[in-house]
Amino acid sequence: MKTIVTIIILAVIATGGWYAWTKWRPAQQAIAWRTRTIERGEVVREVRATGTVQPIKNILVGTQVNGPILKLFADFNDEVKEGQVIAQIDPAVYKATVARDEATLASAKASVLSATANNGQAKANVEQTHVRLDLAEKELERAKQLLAEAMISQAEYDTTLSNRDALLAQLKLNQNAVAQTEASIRQAEASILQAEAALEVSRANLGYTTITSPVDGVIIQRNVDEGQTVVSSMNAQTIFTIATDLTRIQLQADIPESEVGDIIPEQVVTFTVDAYNRVTFTGKVTQVRMSATTVQNVVTFPVIIEAGNPKKQLFPGMTANLAIETGRAHDALKIPTAALRFTPPDDVLAALSTNAVADATAEAPPTRMAGGGPPPGMGGPMRRGGGTGGGGKIWIVGADGNPERINVRQKLSDGTSVEIEADQDIEGREVITGINTTSSAPTAAENNPFAPRMPGPQMRRAIR
Repeated sequence: MKTIVTIIILAVIATGGWYAWTKWRPAQQAIAWRTRTIERGEVVREVRATGTVQPIKNILVGTQVNGPILKLFADFNDEVKEGQVIAQIDPAVYKATVARDEATLASAKASVLSATANNGQAKANVEQTHVRLDLAEKELERAKQLLAEAMISQAEYDTTLSNRDALLAQLKLNQNAVAQTEASIRQAEASILQAEAALEVSRANLGYTTITSPVDGVIIQRNVDEGQTVVSSMNAQTIFTIATDLTRIQLQADIPESEVGDIIPEQVVTFTVDAYNRVTFTGKVTQVRMSATTVQNVVTFPVIIEAGNPKKQLFPGMTANLAIETGRAHDALKIPTAALRFTPPDDVLAALSTNAVADATAEAPPTRMAGGGPPPGMGGPMRRGGGTGGGGKIWIVGADGNPERINVRQKLSDGTSVEIEADQDIEGREVITGINTTSSAPTAAENNPFAPRMPGPQMRRAIR
């Protein structure tokens, strides 16, 4: 009898437990696909970077002479014209140098005149000696004849011969004097050339004390003040920095080597600056330079962009946020890039046909996050701004509500959307990008009579 009672009690307890479990158990969650409609639109591929606003041409105006600055005729932001005087260095020392070199030149010219006069005298002496030598030759000839006839003594003949020889020696001395005076003339003429060159240098240095603008432009930097002494040693000291016409500017951006291959001249560039963050400026790529820079093992290449600046809103040195358009597809069949990373959960794949299960299992990644996303630390199949990604697969909602696999070919991507091609018409279909888990029944807490309940409207009013 006790055994029967025990069995009945256990049966009642089991029945009550089963009833409570069926009454209060959490409702099974139903899978709802997170989808997007496959549609046509525009896909723009961009390379994003930061750059610096620069003038098209930056001119450093320096000084080639030393001295204190007497006067500055230009300041920051002043517009200057080519040839306009913008600074004056004290010219006193250089004026004195010019006067000294002018005197040296005059002395050299006087030396030429003196040497020329001496040369004329030497030549006259040569002519005079020639005349006396001719006479001595004739007298010597007569003396030979008289000596042969014994009409003069040997001593008289020797005297005549000695006079002739003395005149020959005198002629050589006079001819040497002519050569010396001609050399003096050439030396004096060389001194003139030296003096003229020195005078030209001193006059140039005097001219350098007056500093003029080499171009039309705007003063963007002034490095000296009036009264400050400037010293030019190996390099000219910079006094002003002049930017040429600021109605056009250029930007330099350092692009990583992984993206620089997509950039070519004439590509459209849009950019913003912090000073006018609601204004979008437009420019074009003009040059991709081959001068590589490596910073922390990242290789970058400078890309030059030119843009208009008619209102002169963009100042040199501003930081620009650039978007370089490297590709554009119009009327492209596009899907979210998340659709390419999605794979249905294993229990859904198991419910599909044998072929679908085999294909999906063969290509599914070994590890998946909830909702079909990639494992932690792994990105999607395409990088932002990348080119053609090759083949891939997507899952669309079939007629029976189950996922249907479609093979596609990836083309242009902007990082969030990707242009695709498929062998069948899928425009307007719903592509699956993930799953949403929603409850289809009240929770256990809602059915539990002992669970705390939210206050009703009357209680809330009483509390207030």
